[in-house]
Amino acid sequence: MERIKRIISYSGHARFMANLDRFGIGTIPKQKEIPSPYSYSSDHQVHVWKMKRIIIVETAHKQYDVFLVPAGVQIQKGEEET
Repeated sequence: MERIKRIISYSGHARFMANLDRFGIGTIPKQKEIPSPYSYSSDHQVHVWKMKRIIIVETAHKQYDVFLVPAGVQIQKGEEET
């Protein structure tokens, strides 16, 4: 996956997340090639940012990398939150 942005603070991450949909558009399986020492989930939440499908991964302490989800990757739709 292609990294398109790096965020290096908690406040920067919060500001970035404030511009995204609350629940995202679905999930994809955890990408083994992307190190995520603080993540224990088996999947990544997919969001839309500037008309691009993205995931956000904390790859190191206070370092969040934004990756572009390729068009061929199937997104699993989650249940709607009420």
